[in-house]
Amino acid sequence: MVNKMLSLAVQRGNQPVTMRSITFLSALFLTISLFAQRAELLVQERFPDGTLRATRYREGDRIRFITYHENGRVKEMGCFRSGRRDGEWKQFSDTGAVLAHASFRNGLRQGVWEFRSHRNSVVCRLVYSEGVIQRGEQYDEQGELVAMRDY
Repeated sequence: MVNKMLSLAVQRGNQPVTMRSITFLSALFLTISLFAQRAELLVQERFPDGTLRATRYREGDRIRFITYHENGRVKEMGCFRSGRRDGEWKQFSDTGAVLAHASFRNGLRQGVWEFRSHRNSVVCRLVYSEGVIQRGEQYDEQGELVAMRDY
């Protein structure tokens, strides 16, 4: 099926088709087919006006969720495995700016956590290992490191 779609994409009249286009289309079709095969919608919640408030779906052994601001933009996304936070979590402002980026492994905080301002500048970074904070960094509005502490 993918080959048939690619051949249709390649036959686009006189427009040259680049390897980038073919690679993009291949990746797109592969992503769509994998998502369609593995994801199972569990529930969708709506605001009183009918716009989407939250979506939860199962993907393999993980339950993923996405919540939305009232304007329709993504508010938060993350996942659970065996009832515990696991993997990447992100929080967004109502304008779409990333406010927080964090990681969990089996319910424990893990890796670099980054917090940003509404103007997209880094405010703070925290480094975790197996749920224990290792380092903290604070930045000013210009992005300069103003404080750092190892734990």
